[in-house]
Amino acid sequence: MLITARYQFMYVCLCHGISETRLQQAIHEGARSFEQLQSCTGVATCCGACEPCARQMLDTETLASRAPAPQAS
Repeated sequence: MLITARYQFMYVCLCHGISETRLQQAIHEGARSFEQLQSCTGVATCCGACEPCARQMLDTETLASRAPAPQAS
């Protein structure tokens, strides 16, 4: 059996058990700065090892939400 799909559930913060899905949810609900993301999820408030990944997710998700929608032809 060949598995080609990406895992749908990944832990970003092991200290607090915060998943990639939870961070995406917080960003879609309005977290626009890293401090807001920390405040509403608790990410990177213990050892800090997850901070680079959480910051990258925030940057990626907020850039994607700012991208203009494709225009219909």
